[in-house]
Amino acid sequence: MESLFDVSSILNVSSDSTPVCCVSCNMYCLVASADIIEHFICSKCVTNNDLVQKVRDLEEHIKNLISIQEMESWLDSVCPNASVVSNSALTLTGASTANEKLGTPERSHGDWVTVRSKTLNKAKPKARVSGLGSPIQTQNRYSALSSSPNNNNNVLILGDSAIQNVKVRGPGNRSLKVKCFPCARVSDMEARVSSLADNAVSTMMVHVGGNDIRFQQSEVLKSRFISMCKARRKCRDLIVSGPLPRLFIGDIVYSRLVSFNTWLETWCHSNRVSFVHNWDDFWERLRFFTCDGVHLNWRGSFVLSQNLACKLQD
Repeated sequence: MESLFDVSSILNVSSDSTPVCCVSCNMYCLVASADIIEHFICSKCVTNNDLVQKVRDLEEHIKNLISIQEMESWLDSVCPNASVVSNSALTLTGASTANEKLGTPERSHGDWVTVRSKTLNKAKPKARVSGLGSPIQTQNRYSALSSSPNNNNNVLILGDSAIQNVKVRGPGNRSLKVKCFPCARVSDMEARVSSLADNAVSTMMVHVGGNDIRFQQSEVLKSRFISMCKARRKCRDLIVSGPLPRLFIGDIVYSRLVSFNTWLETWCHSNRVSFVHNWDDFWERLRFFTCDGVHLNWRGSFVLSQNLACKLQD
């Protein structure tokens, strides 16, 4: 006896369709036999997964924007004059560009440079008088009789791998050098300070001590740090950069690091030594460190550079 109802005609599907269970939603749907695969996912689940991925991408993008906004607001609070300097630099750049276009003469720091406007007809070169373009050599014959040297105005920054990518300009016309000694300890830096501190260095900045914490010898570390500060010899000013917090360390190392930072700040204030407090700027700032939680990335190096530069301006 023939069936009174044809299921395929009622559901409007072809007779070769087969019900298949979706591995994502566990719902059945009719699929052509040629489209059946082992781990089948229905079209609705595919669309849902695409939408979920887009939402995750948008959330990640929003987090990045919030992080950038926090960084900009923090930089504005640390260096409030940065926008003024950048605007003045843009104004000077625009003025120099306009002078070049108009052909007006401009002057360099050394020789005189004459800028001529561009014309279709090239003018004939004029005869050049020898000696006008060369700078005049001047010399002070009485410099040997001077009581105090004029070059005792340099700045020297010494430290471990934390200052490897630090970029700092010398305040005013003072020259500045950065010397990095990776994995250096306080005892190693004491010899460096004694050998590099000469009459030409007036200000010395030291960043060291983070590599000594793991040896758990707090009193030895303090005595060596005091000896290192006394080895500066004729340097007029000494600046101590405080240690940086580290990520993924145990409670014992963390406690010793906090204790050393507190003692170092107190000792510097008691002995009239300038101290750079870096702890609060780097505490729980994951975006300032590399994946090992010890070394700084470009963001952390930039923040440390700003801290050192602000202390040099004081």
